[in-house]
Amino acid sequence: MVQFTLYVEKNTFLHKLDPRAKLIWLLSVWIWAMVFNNPIWVFFIFLISIAFGLWSRSLGNFGFAIYGLISLFIMSALMWPFFRPGFTVIYVLYNPLGGTIPLHYEGVLYGLAIAMRLFAMIFASLIFFATTRIEDLEVALTKMNLPYGLVFGISTIFRFIPTMYGEAQLISSAQEARGVDLTQGSLIDKAKNAAPMIAPLFVTTLRRAGELIMAVESRGFLAREKRTSFYEVNFGVKDAVFVILTLMLLSFFVWLRLQGYGLVNPNYL
Repeated sequence: MVQFTLYVEKNTFLHKLDPRAKLIWLLSVWIWAMVFNNPIWVFFIFLISIAFGLWSRSLGNFGFAIYGLISLFIMSALMWPFFRPGFTVIYVLYNPLGGTIPLHYEGVLYGLAIAMRLFAMIFASLIFFATTRIEDLEVALTKMNLPYGLVFGISTIFRFIPTMYGEAQLISSAQEARGVDLTQGSLIDKAKNAAPMIAPLFVTTLRRAGELIMAVESRGFLAREKRTSFYEVNFGVKDAVFVILTLMLLSFFVWLRLQGYGLVNPNYL
């Protein structure tokens, strides 16, 4: 069966970090990106995420997401200017239904900032899962005293998403071998041709979910309140230093925002 996984086995500093430290870094990157709405300042956050990607030596595993990220970037940059008015009108579009739609300079900059913001947040998430094993993440969340049922659900979702992706690739290859063209035609034609792939994937997913329920129940799921784990993760000195530096940078960025830096429109996040 075709398999796909984001995790890349490398001997890097990021791979050796405790999942809790990387989780704090991921949440911090999201906040960093949300703090500013000036594209120049958000571009700096974007560069930070790219630098961490290079540091993790896992960029080669992100090829599947490039087209989606580029499409999201373009759509955000084109659409957000119409939803965030500014102060300086640079162009007026005539609405076929009547009236006009002003395009503001601040709105264009805001759209670029949102596009880079989303790109940086998603890219940081990909880096997190490319450098963190699901088993280690499950143990780390358990050590954070989260209910094990919740931890198991989270880990199961991220464990089965790659499996479903692999099954989708397998089904797509099988349908193409039967003469179903999933790439040609209009958007409506592609939607119609996708039905032979979506139906078996849906059935396979339901079957796998049923098998998972029987498997965990047969092994005494939640039979004991305290659980043990074969995998162990330890929060060491390097993890503490990494978290401290991350939170210091987070505090600095929030302080800059409160001082009015990195904004093209202070009325919006």
